[in-house]
Amino acid sequence: MNDSRARASGAAGEETAAAYLADKNFSIIERNYRYGKYGEIDIIAGRDRLVIFVEVKSRNSQRFGGALYSIGSKKKQSMRTVARAFIQSHPQYNDPGITFRFDMIAVSDGAVDWIEDIVR
Repeated sequence: MNDSRARASGAAGEETAAAYLADKNFSIIERNYRYGKYGEIDIIAGRDRLVIFVEVKSRNSQRFGGALYSIGSKKKQSMRTVARAFIQSHPQYNDPGITFRFDMIAVSDGAVDWIEDIVR
């Protein structure tokens, strides 16, 4: 897949994931939140006292183990770093009563698979 087709597929997957979360009564707080060279979190969403940092993976095949296997330790560390930066720059979320979680949403052929708590 060429680079522009991959970007378009990724953007479509993020749209699908955001709509899916909205259907589950989550508010989208940020999309494509970037923290310098450390990386990006595709979607930050909240519901009640829960804030989730979501990595979205769009896949057209299960080659190489599918979407779940595409998130390695380096990506997990990047997500932690970017999430900390987000919380520090948004004081309203710096509250011990808020629960934070890292999730992944895999989009494949229009189907959505939501995997909760991928980073510990």
